Amino acid sequence: MHVCLNGRIVPVEEAQVSVLDHGFLYGAGLFETMRTVGGRPMFWEAHYERLCESARDISLWKQHEADDDVSGQSAQVRSLPWSSSELHDLLVATVRANNLPEAYVRLSITRGPGVLGPSGKSCETPTLVIYAKPLVLPSAETYATGRDLLVLQTRRSTPETPVRVKSLNYLNSLLAYAELEARGGGEGIQLTQDGFVAEGAVSNLFFAVNGELWTPSLETGILPGITRAWALQTARAHGIPTREHRFTLDDLAAATEAFTTSSVTGILPAVSMEKKPLHHGTPGPITKLLIAAWNRQLC
Repeated sequence: MHVCLNGRIVPVEEAQVSVLDHGFLYGAGLFETMRTVGGRPMFWEAHYERLCESARDISLWKQHEADDDVSGQSAQVRSLPWSSSELHDLLVATVRANNLPEAYVRLSITRGPGVLGPSGKSCETPTLVIYAKPLVLPSAETYATGRDLLVLQTRRSTPETPVRVKSLNYLNSLLAYAELEARGGGEGIQLTQDGFVAEGAVSNLFFAVNGELWTPSLETGILPGITRAWALQTARAHGIPTREHRFTLDDLAAATEAFTTSSVTGILPAVSMEKKPLHHGTPGPITKLLIAAWNRQLC
């Protein structure tokens, strides 16, 4: 196995990160996960844009005011030292180095090594790691017949930033996923601290009521998922009304259909909650429409 470390493709055994890296010490970093199509990362520009916005939100990179990029822009307006095309090419190179026809890819960027202590002022250079592994998806049967949703006891934490970032501070999601595994569920539903529906342990949640497609709003503290945004845009393009709001479990229980979204698995039907069928207990028409649209993206 090979990984990309700070722009170099190396065997994983040779990849080393400093013990003074603030990503290791304090979780000061970001990551993006995605799948490839034809060996290239799907929806790459959307992932890069979210990465840059998140880097600005947490002041990930302490730039030098005198630095200019190749276009002459002041480095003060840049949130990462790598351009979109540079990171894209490194992602593709990492996939190729591992001889993978299609891959699950994770890109991580930390604040980099610095002096021990919470201040990041001593961190001069971010650390970049790109990891690729074989793409493994749920079975065709799961996409055709759907899965159960469990209501998790682990509440969704309140984000530290106005809009949640995909941070290396991932403990809340790890606890939710551990609970999900212990209970043997397909996917879980995390609630906000005040009891509203938030998102899955590793996905965003959608459900349909009276022909409208509903999903928790970003104000609930959920991650602004790339596939979530695609699903909303695609539904609207097909004339399906959408609503982003604060919803309760009673709202979800009244749904005629539901599904989850993620950048790797795409659209996965949810047909029951705590083993109780949602409506007829089968994937509904909006879910099927979006699965078909997603599959066209893979061609």
